[in-house]
Amino acid sequence: MESKLIEAIGITKAFSGAPVLRNVSFELLHGEVHALMGENGAGKSTLSKIITGIYQADEGQVFVEGKPVQFNNTREAIAGGVSIVTQEFSLLPDFSVSENIFLTDKRFYKKGFISDKTAMAAETYNLLKLFDMESFIDPYEKVINLSVAQMQVVEILKAVSTEAKAIILDEPTASLSNKEIQMLFNLVRQLKAEGVGFIIVSHKISEIYEIADRITVLRDGLLILNGVVTKELQQKDLIKAMVGREINDLYGVKGENNKHRFHKNEVVLEVQDLTDINHYVRDISFSVCKGEIAGFSGLVGAGRSELVRCIFGANKRAKGKVFLNGEEIKPDSIRACVEKKIGFVTEDRKNDGILQEISVLKNICLVDLAAGERILIDQKRDEKNCDQMINQLSIKVMDIDDPVKKLSGGNQQKLLLAKWLLLDPVVLIVDEPTRGVDIGAKADIYEIMRKLAEKGIAIIVVSSELPEVLGICDTIYVMREGQITAKLNVDEADEETIGYYSTIGKGV
Repeated sequence: MESKLIEAIGITKAFSGAPVLRNVSFELLHGEVHALMGENGAGKSTLSKIITGIYQADEGQVFVEGKPVQFNNTREAIAGGVSIVTQEFSLLPDFSVSENIFLTDKRFYKKGFISDKTAMAAETYNLLKLFDMESFIDPYEKVINLSVAQMQVVEILKAVSTEAKAIILDEPTASLSNKEIQMLFNLVRQLKAEGVGFIIVSHKISEIYEIADRITVLRDGLLILNGVVTKELQQKDLIKAMVGREINDLYGVKGENNKHRFHKNEVVLEVQDLTDINHYVRDISFSVCKGEIAGFSGLVGAGRSELVRCIFGANKRAKGKVFLNGEEIKPDSIRACVEKKIGFVTEDRKNDGILQEISVLKNICLVDLAAGERILIDQKRDEKNCDQMINQLSIKVMDIDDPVKKLSGGNQQKLLLAKWLLLDPVVLIVDEPTRGVDIGAKADIYEIMRKLAEKGIAIIVVSSELPEVLGICDTIYVMREGQITAKLNVDEADEETIGYYSTIGKGV
């Protein structure tokens, strides 16, 4: 049996009196991938940050290779052989790949300045070649120009360059395509074979079966489950451990029930010959009916997000028209869409959807105020509406005056939905509705969308997750290179068919 690389015993942590971790113990072996799972807010990231010195535990002790440690910051943790790759990368955007990887390597510096960029780049190339990634990343490329997947690799190689014994990856696949995920996992496997231990913080169950050796599940700051990942460890048991309840049908009942709410002859939104000014989308035509959930699938770069942003007026049109209940909507105008009661839940909630430093109350009521129906703030009305949305969507909030950044990812996503539901939308566009949220929040969000469709709201869903598209949509449009390549009824669609039209299908 491999020896213990990291051991955390009896870790307890609270923020402002609210317990986040309660007497949690955890261990990582040499050459092991240990998955740390749980809902958003379960305490996974907090435990990771305590291990790496970002936070200090209120109680408990961390050991590295049997020796007690108390890192005060990530610099000390790195010196102790423990690195963390968080969702907010620590890379310097205007520095090159090689400069980031060897930022603290004294071999390449004289008097505080880089002495030999060529040697640094050559060392980076050798490191990339070691893991068969020399064609994936250019050592001279600035980090600001890299994809998320490339940044993940640079962060990991940066840890490797410091001779890290343990690497913690916090939600490493949240924004990656399936191909990029496999590339990342291959890198993890290679390093694991050399004795590096990995803690992977995640809530994506399917990936854990593929990459992890052991699993620990936290819920509400408590250790709920710890065990070896085997075929006998059933997915339903993992879900129950994570959320505290059974979720037997994640996507709800489809088929006959949907046909009753889906009014095929009542077109609500119609798009005609739409092309955006940058030609990310070209000659797009489709319609969405009352009570219909229309899904858009395709590979990264297919133009799905650009399409819905163009419909909503966030991206400019080159040509084409958009109609709501037969009436043309003014082009390139977000205000016109909001006034017509079209809602848009953006894929990037942190940068486009939510004001992180502003209160829960103000975020939820922002669209209602901007819709133009009133010009003055009505505190009582706003508080009533906020409480109504919190209860309706089961958003976990300590205080409505708390900044949104205090909420978990799943609750932030529900809040983003809430602010548009106050608009009482006729059409709701949802781009990546469950990105970065846990299985429990997913089930809640799917139920919310089903209920909205039952009320007659026309819904457009953009999603990179094929099971999600197949599970909640009535009609599926597949896109490739800015064009629709197929329109599929959900009853005739499967992952293989969608994959075909995503990769080699031609515009229709």
